[in-house]
Amino acid sequence: MLRIEWDPKEGIWAEDSDSIEKLQKNFFGEMKGGKLFLEVEDALYVLVFQNGKCFHGGQEVGFDELANHYAGKEERLFIKFNAYRDWRDRGLILKRFSPELRGRKKEKASLKKYPAHRMETRKMDLKIYWHGDSFFSIAENEEYGRELFAKYWFGQWGVYRQERGGILKLDFLETIFLAKHFGVEVIDAKTGKRVSHNDILQHVTREREYAKQLYEVYEDWRLRGYVIKTGFKFGSHFRIYFPGASPVKQDKWIHSKHVLHVFPKEQKMLVSEWARAVRVAHSVKKTFLLSIPEMAKEDYVEYPAYFIAYRRKQEKGSWVRETPEDKPRYLMVAVSEDEHIGGVELASLLKKAADMGLELLLSITDRETSITYYVLKKILLPESDESNEYYEIEWMKP
Repeated sequence: MLRIEWDPKEGIWAEDSDSIEKLQKNFFGEMKGGKLFLEVEDALYVLVFQNGKCFHGGQEVGFDELANHYAGKEERLFIKFNAYRDWRDRGLILKRFSPELRGRKKEKASLKKYPAHRMETRKMDLKIYWHGDSFFSIAENEEYGRELFAKYWFGQWGVYRQERGGILKLDFLETIFLAKHFGVEVIDAKTGKRVSHNDILQHVTREREYAKQLYEVYEDWRLRGYVIKTGFKFGSHFRIYFPGASPVKQDKWIHSKHVLHVFPKEQKMLVSEWARAVRVAHSVKKTFLLSIPEMAKEDYVEYPAYFIAYRRKQEKGSWVRETPEDKPRYLMVAVSEDEHIGGVELASLLKKAADMGLELLLSITDRETSITYYVLKKILLPESDESNEYYEIEWMKP
């Protein structure tokens, strides 16, 4: 039997040599003054899954009594315990967060670099009509309309995936971009007066929340040579085509492999909604990208991190678990499907992980206490606006 002792003032520990030996073998606890001290999640796991017994003053203490005592001291205790339980059940090790620990990656080495080619813009003697209540503009000029669609993939020429209808339809993002970078003249369809790209952006921002941030991200990728189209069918803001993609050249790759969701720093999103968008992208074999725009140095906050996680490594042709003698891989944050996470908090956690040479791992507990894991990796988009942060999010099976 594994025996552990508990005193509300002193903590939780094992003191008999047999229990200490068995616990240390699986990297539970830390030795101090001849005792092996355990975190509450260690102790709860030992009680439920290691046939352990806990005693206080000679009286046996059950799971509820121990958990209830620490519930007021450890915020969201059960969510953290469930993440701990799942990782341990997989034969893997994790420890409480310590700022002194450093991972295996240097900050630059952990970045995923995307190709970028500065977009060549030019002035166009083109007039388009803005339908403000529909958030679309129309170009009837066939010469310029076909060029914008075929060469740059702006708008939709004719009917989607058909040749019918000789007009170019442009959404509000494309309209603003063309007015700003191609000198296209935009006329308000209702008033007949010319409107600037700022006028359109201000109008849309009044009607649609976070339109400004959507445009900033759209412009950032467009100027790097990417084609950005709606991601509506995939539950995201954008689908992304790498430089060179075209809607008419059959020798070019015309299937998007990435979708991008804009997560404004002021916004808080239900974890289940966020995870659902990632799952939709993965179900159609697309990489899910996340953007947190307009992050300034003063925006970052100290958001609590919970665990440092180890995985497995190859050694002499076999896979063996990593231990605290190895450099850790992940900064793990445990959340549930029924809570919210904000853009600022997520960006702050990502920065903390990168500074420590770790990748950020989100552990999501659903209502059946099953766990889903997502790894977030920062993207380097050359010459991009530094205030816009981009990340790849991948489902991970430990």
